[in-house]
Amino acid sequence: MNTLTRHTHATSDRGLPSSAGDLGAALIRSGLVPFALVDGGHIVAASPALREILGGTTPYHHIDGRRLAAIVAECDRAAVDAFCAGLMDGGARAELRCSLLHAAGTPIPVLLAGNVIATVASRQIVLLVTDLTAWVEDPLAAAAGPLAGAFDAATGFASRALLLDRTKIALAAARRHRRRAGILRVDLEHFEPLLQAVGAEAASEIEATVAETLRNCVRDSDTVARLGRKEFVLLLSEIIERDDAGVSAARVVAAIGSLFEHNALERRVCAHIGVAVYPTDGTRGERLLQAADAALRTAQGLDGGGFALADATSAELSAIETLEFRPEHSTGVADIDAEHRTLVARTNALVREIKAGVDARKLESEVRGIAELLRTHFANEAHFLGTSPYEGAIDLKTRNLRFLDELDCILLHVNAQSVLLAVRHLHDWLVPHLVSVDYKRVS
Repeated sequence: MNTLTRHTHATSDRGLPSSAGDLGAALIRSGLVPFALVDGGHIVAASPALREILGGTTPYHHIDGRRLAAIVAECDRAAVDAFCAGLMDGGARAELRCSLLHAAGTPIPVLLAGNVIATVASRQIVLLVTDLTAWVEDPLAAAAGPLAGAFDAATGFASRALLLDRTKIALAAARRHRRRAGILRVDLEHFEPLLQAVGAEAASEIEATVAETLRNCVRDSDTVARLGRKEFVLLLSEIIERDDAGVSAARVVAAIGSLFEHNALERRVCAHIGVAVYPTDGTRGERLLQAADAALRTAQGLDGGGFALADATSAELSAIETLEFRPEHSTGVADIDAEHRTLVARTNALVREIKAGVDARKLESEVRGIAELLRTHFANEAHFLGTSPYEGAIDLKTRNLRFLDELDCILLHVNAQSVLLAVRHLHDWLVPHLVSVDYKRVS
């Protein structure tokens, strides 16, 4: 019978993937093999079987693109980093026993088997994951207790206790390296009614989406914690300027507002944020949280969301000096020089009014006018640099657009402090901008 016929030809390629990429895609579709493809410390792809081990979709609904460290138990992250580095150095297959984090926050004992594969663009690591739970008696029972309470089950975010522990570490590093750190206390207005208005499955999906949105507003080195159903805290472990914390707050307000632009309630979910910065507003975690909480109460008076800065931060933001357009700032391009002089003059006028005690909210129209001038100025610079061989031209245009985006975020929900922060942000950007390009070299 044909069904019993044994073909005598050697094993062929018929039915097999034609490349390593095709093989990986086939494995992912199959859902049989728990594995992750890692590139530069980030998960490029994760199979459904791995997602199942980690507890399904929450909070790992959007696992692709996240750092590998995000799914590894904190106590094993250094070992996993060393394991991956060893794979990249030697390229040989190896194994490591460690723990991954379940969506509920509990550790999962696993065995990682790794190998390096070469693609056209880079070398990537394939990590095969074997769940050891069934083979381990009372798996990691000693660790499960504290870990289970260290993370929020719905989002995977840190609890208050873990947040304070990470804040202590972040502040110690900031103190040692003479850096700043920021605390953003986030309250989502109308969030609880929305969760109650939908089913349990939809509520879980909404929580996962909010978690991903907040996570995307910070860096991998930062911490997001959940203190209540609608209360979150973002720990910015290292920031360069005090303005950075305000810009991050503005970005979160904009992201949450965009996420809930349309929902099932008459009133939109929006974010109110209180911002505190180390060391100005406090040198200990609890003190920073208190300062951020006081600022949050101010922000909660803003319709449609917004942020407020702790008092100490606001006071320092007002202590800014006027600028001077000096001969060395001249570019030799008449139009560009004229625009730079106008920017300096109008920024100085704002600084003088702030020092004179003018209500910052009255300066909003002038700040927006300067923002429009900046759009024209950046377009003129881009046109001038468009055909330039200057190596930094593209970087300059990118920085300009990023700055304008940050300014727009700050002014999205206007109050006295957001205008004050916008002026400070403009001032601090303008100083290096005047000397950012050697136009004589570009010409």
